[in-house]
Parts: sequence; C-alpha cells; structure tokens
Amino acid sequence: MSVSYTSESLRNICIAGHGTSGKTTLTESLLFNAGAINRQGTVEDRNTVSDFTEEEKNRGISISASINGVEYKKCLITFIDTPGYFDFAGELAASMPFCESALLTVKGSSGLDAGTQNAFNLAKKLGKSIAFFVSEVDRDNINLEEALESISKELEIPVAPITYPAGSGQNTDSVIDVLKGKLIKYANGKRVSENPVPADLQDVAAGLKEKLMEAVAESEEALMEKYFEQGSLTDEEVTNGLSKAFSNGTVYPVFFGAANKGIGVDCVLEAIVDFFPSPAGKTAKFYEGEVELNGKGSPKGIIFKVNSIPQFGEVYTFKLLQGEINEGADIYNTSSSNFEKFGQLFYPRGKERFAVKSVAAGQIASTVKLKYSKTGDQFGSGKNDEVFPFQLITWPEAIVRGAFMGASKEDTDKVAGAIRKMMIEDASFKVVNDAELKQLFVDGLGELHLDVIAKKIKNQFGLDVKIVEPRIPYRETIKGRAEARYRHKKQSGGSGEFAEVNIVLEPNPDSEFEFIDAIVGGVISNRFIPAVEKGIREILVEGVLSGCKFINCKVTLNDGKEHPVDSKEVAFKKAAQMAFRDAAKRANPIILEPIYSIYIKVPEEYAGSVMGDISSRRGKPQGMESEGRYTVVRATVPLKEVHGYSTQLRSMTNGRGTYTISFDHYEPVPGDVQKKIIEEYEASKEQ
Repeated sequence: MSVSYTSESLRNICIAGHGTSGKTTLTESLLFNAGAINRQGTVEDRNTVSDFTEEEKNRGISISASINGVEYKKCLITFIDTPGYFDFAGELAASMPFCESALLTVKGSSGLDAGTQNAFNLAKKLGKSIAFFVSEVDRDNINLEEALESISKELEIPVAPITYPAGSGQNTDSVIDVLKGKLIKYANGKRVSENPVPADLQDVAAGLKEKLMEAVAESEEALMEKYFEQGSLTDEEVTNGLSKAFSNGTVYPVFFGAANKGIGVDCVLEAIVDFFPSPAGKTAKFYEGEVELNGKGSPKGIIFKVNSIPQFGEVYTFKLLQGEINEGADIYNTSSSNFEKFGQLFYPRGKERFAVKSVAAGQIASTVKLKYSKTGDQFGSGKNDEVFPFQLITWPEAIVRGAFMGASKEDTDKVAGAIRKMMIEDASFKVVNDAELKQLFVDGLGELHLDVIAKKIKNQFGLDVKIVEPRIPYRETIKGRAEARYRHKKQSGGSGEFAEVNIVLEPNPDSEFEFIDAIVGGVISNRFIPAVEKGIREILVEGVLSGCKFINCKVTLNDGKEHPVDSKEVAFKKAAQMAFRDAAKRANPIILEPIYSIYIKVPEEYAGSVMGDISSRRGKPQGMESEGRYTVVRATVPLKEVHGYSTQLRSMTNGRGTYTISFDHYEPVPGDVQKKIIEEYEASKEQ
C-alpha cells in the first residue's frame, strides 16, 4: 500500500564515523528497535540490512552508502549508513549534504578516531545537527568519562549527555536516561524495564543532568541568565532548549550504548522523533551556496546515490529539495538535458523497497528504470526550470592511481567502457586514458577502492582486470651545452635522400622548447627549415633516455648542407633527429621525476613510524604539527614511491591514518635511480 509523508514528519540521519566504529551494527539495531526487522543481524554473520552486496559480505565492511527508511511513530526516518574507510569517502560526501542531522559513532575503547573527526568536520561545514553514539559500553576496561571528554575537548564543542551507562563491562545491561532521571534496563536487544535511578547512582545522574543543563544554557542567553540566577532549569526548558540548540548546531547530544545488544538504542530512536530536526522550513547548506527546502513551486532535486541491485537493476535515490512529486511524474534531468519518468516511487531499506504515493520537499526516495541519469545529476520539472547554480556534491580528491588492464588490448578497451558505465553509480573516481604513458588510469581514493572497482567489473561485465603499477611521467632535460652535426645520406636506387644539419642544444629553463633558425647564406633552403623543427619536436615526445618527454631546451640550427636533387623534408627530419640525439647525450642529460606534497594525519603515537617510512620512500619531511590527539606530517615524496602507500599507512596506523597528495614540482632523480630507469627502458625496447 502506497503512503505519503509531510515534510514535518521526515527525519534524515547520516550515520558516519571511523571504520569499525559500529555504524552498521547501530543501524541494524535501530531498525530492529523500530520494528522494521524481526531479528538483528551482525556484520560477522553477513546478514545485516545495510551490507547486502556480495563484495560487502565477503570483506565484512561497508563499501556503499546504504539507505534505510523506516516508519516509526508516524515519522519516516531515513538512516544512511555510510562506509568508514577513507577509500569510500565519496559515499559520505554524497550522503551527508542531504541529511539534516548526523549521528557519529565513537568507540568507547579508543575515543575519537580520525574517520569520526573527518565526518564531524564535514557535517560542521554543511551546518548539520550533530549527535554522537558512544559504543562498546559492554567492553571491559574502558573509561566512559574519558570517551565523553575526548569528544568535547578535541572537537572543542559543548556536549550534552542524553544517556549514560549504569556501569561498564560485559555485565552492563542498563543506561541512565539523564533528562527523565530513569534507569532503563535491556535484554535480548530491547528495553525490558524503566525505573527511578537507584540511590547508588543518583549522584552520577545528578552530575550528568547538570552537564546537560549547562550545555543547553550556554546555547541561549535567556536560559544562561536563569541558570546563573537559580542554578537549574525545568525539564521543559531543558527539552525545548535542547531541541532548539541541536537544530541550530550549538549543542551536541551524546548517547551511550552497546548496539550489538540493543542497549541505549531505543533512546536514540525516541530522541530522533522528539528533537532531531525535520527538513520542513530548513535551509540546506552546501559548500558553494544554500537551498531553502520548501514544498512550494516546481519540483527540484538531485540524484545522489545509484545502486546496482541484481533483482531490480539500477536504483536511483534522490533528495527532493523543493516542490512535490507524484508517481509517474515527468522530470527533466538538467545535467543530461533529457526528460525522465519517475514511475515507481519508494523508500528503500537495504535492497528492499516500500512504495510511496508522493514525495514531499526534504524527502529521500528512490525510483528505477531511468535512462539518462547518474549520480550527482540535478533535476527540475521542465527545460525552463532554473536549477541550482552550484555543485551540490563536493567529491574528495583522488589520491591513488592504478593502471587497469584487460587480458588483451581489445579487453582493455572493453574495461574502459565498463568503468565509464560504473561512473553512473560512483562519481568519486576518474578515468584517464593517458596517450603519453599508453595506459588506462583509474584515479581513486585508495588501493581498496580500486580493487573494489576491478571486482565489480568482473562481477557485472565478466571482464578480468589486472591492476598494475602506473608508469611515471618522467621528464628528460639537459644541464649542459653541446653541438652536433649529422649527415643523412641514403642511396638505394631511384632518388636518394640527403640532408646535413648542425645544431646547438642548450638548457632553457623558461620554456619547454625553443627553436631558433640561425641559418645564413641559404645553406639550407627555407622550405626545409620547418622539417628540422618538426623532426626535433617528434623526438621531444619520446625523449632519448627513458621514453619520456624531453623539456626545457633550446635548439639553434646554425649550419647545414643540402643536395639539389636528393634533399627532401623527410631527410632533414631524420638528420635533425639524429643530431639531437647525439647532442643530448653529450649535454649532461638528466631525468626529472614528479614530486608530490603529502599531508598525513595520524594519531600522535604513530608519527615517528610515519616519518621513518616517508624517509625510506626518498621523502623529505617539511614539518609536523599537533591537531588534538593527532599529528599532521607534511612532506614531499617522489610519485614513484607513493604507489601502495594507502595500504601501508592503514597497516601502520591500524586504519586510523589518512592522507592527501598534490603535485608539487619536478626534480632530478638520484644517479642510481636514473641508471635503473634507463636500464628498464632499454630492456623494454628489446622485448
């Protein structure tokens, strides 16, 4: 049966955090407590609603953002469970902008991790209401107060504890509802009782209530004055103040629990209905502008997620930002300039779907059978609709490059086609068909990201893909000056070939290539001069040492000879090329390599290991600075040495290190490295 929802009844929540911090387990428990599923699955058993693809089940991690709608207390709550690994940060970048609030997971045993901090920074930039769920309260030897403090101190925010465990360790089965002053007990994944806080926990409960009141009071001047005067606020004032402050992003609620046992999870559900913001009347903030979410006017929105599901084909999930859409609506995709029919409308839950009659402003919904749409496309109602004049999704920069090869050249061409089709789903990677290096490059967010793309090509298109190390765009140049003369003479019956050129080759740091015609007295006719330049330009493309581009040189043609019958353009091209090769080898030739700036963020205890590893990669540290519990290492490192770094950094830091890279400059390679590059190039020519 199809249903409809008002904007006021919608709650869109992005669940985000560090890898393995319990996002999928929390999502599963929320669905179980909301009555959407009869049994709570586990990541270990590979039966969660969120991780339903074969690749996710095999790896035991989330790869794709999972959209999970559930009706609870007359609200349609949409939980988007996002991957925690940086390799799939594109999923977070495409999900967070379209939720009004973010629920960030923090492991009680390790406190705030890099992935959760990154998610917080993104949510903060986008003006989201942000809450935290501290998991693992049933673990032994964890300091809950420390976990709470780590969030407040490191992010420099006022935290408001909404629930707090009544103890910690494996036997923990209760939480304190701070606002209501109740002790809530759990068994078999659900609440079994609610009682007044016992005497031995009343001091703890009172201290937590005070912390909650302080956080709420600090968000509003009138409440602050009353709190200073009277030392307390009424429960109604705290509730109303919390709702307002959370919606404004000035207070950060914190829930504690153990989602694997359902402990504390129902309190999150209640809070979502009670004081998490709906999209009604909200203004959605993006990197480059804002959009008012309202039901007036013609429908406008964005397709922010495409999933390829075996049973249904492509499922297109969109956020309607303005207006309203009914089943069967004709929509104009302004990105592809095509009309599409939004036939079936539904909200998804993993790979299941539940029909809706219409979609209200602020609602997240899905449709199928679109022909001209992909992730990131904006839509309106017609050709004349003005869409949003800025990007609604800001994709993270790719940091890893892999060269994709099929079993044959023909298969590599097919792989290229398959990759482009996959960009309908995932816009966080780029394809580069590099003519200079003669490889098909895929630029992604990590080695794992590239590996998953390769596996998807195999599963969806039946093509075997090998990812090989990308060739490096070395450059060749000279440090010295040399003069060379070459005579090209060929007699083999019929007309011959004759040309003689004399050139001077010297460095030219201000320009890639400069050609000077210094011929006097007509020793070479004007009609042959362009052939000399053309021949040298052709050599520059492939260089003389390594098969790479030759740059920063000046060639002066100052002498030569020609034959009245046998001289031809082709002869002068060949003579120029041989003269250039000869001069280049005597002008102190060097190979330059691309150097990249790298910005690495790791927990401080790993900084020494990271610095040592960078040095082993011929890197040059540029400095270190502290950022809370994290250390930022800045360095420059040769591109050649960056291959495989994503996996290495994750291994060194238990998955808690992140990095970004950008091209910086070219510089000469060391002598031993140059010798090796030349040897490898010569060997490849012989094959």
